[in-house]
Amino acid sequence: MSRKELESVLDYILNRADEAEFEVIQKACQRRAGDRGAVARLGGLGPKGSAQKMAQELQAQMGYSLEGMRSMVKGYVADIIRKNAPEISEEELQEVLDSYVPDPEAQGRDEVGSTVAKSKIPPEALASMVRQFVEYSEGRMAPSRQRELWEQMPRWQDEYWAAFPGEVKALVKGYLEGRLDGETFGTALLSLLGL
Repeated sequence: MSRKELESVLDYILNRADEAEFEVIQKACQRRAGDRGAVARLGGLGPKGSAQKMAQELQAQMGYSLEGMRSMVKGYVADIIRKNAPEISEEELQEVLDSYVPDPEAQGRDEVGSTVAKSKIPPEALASMVRQFVEYSEGRMAPSRQRELWEQMPRWQDEYWAAFPGEVKALVKGYLEGRLDGETFGTALLSLLGL
C-alpha cells in the first residue's frame, strides 16, 4: 500500500465513515487482529493470501478460468435483467452488463467500473459481511452471534444488503435461491472482490 492510499484510508476512517461503516471497520480490524495469531499457526498466510490460495485451488479443481467465471456471472446477471425487464433491447442490456460485470482486460484493473470497485467498503469487509448475511439467511448463525450483531446494529441485515454492490447482491441472491452451488458462489465472490 502506498503512502497516498494509506492516507486516503485513514482520512475515510477518521473523517467520512458513518457509524455503521465505522462499526464494520472496527469489526474487520478486530477480526484481523484475531487472525494474526491464527496466521502464524497456518504457516504465515493471511486472510487475503488464504482466500487467494483457496480461490486458485477451487479454480483449478473446477476448471474455471477467470474469464469463464466472469462469463458465468455476466450470463446470470443478464438472465436476471431479462426476467425483470423483458422490454430491454440487446444494446441496452449489453451496456448494463458492461457496467455491472466489466471486462478487466478492456479497462485497466484499477479502472474497473463495477460497483464493487467503487464501493467504500474494503473487499475483505464485504466478504465478511456476505458470509454473515448468508449464514443468517441459511439459519446457520449462532444465536449469540445474531444477538451481538443486533445489539451493534438493530437492522444489520437491511444495512448489509443496502451496502452490497449490485454484483454482490446478484451472487448472494443466486446462491440463496439455489441457482449457484456453494463452490461456484465462493469462487465467483472472491474473484469479484479481487481477493
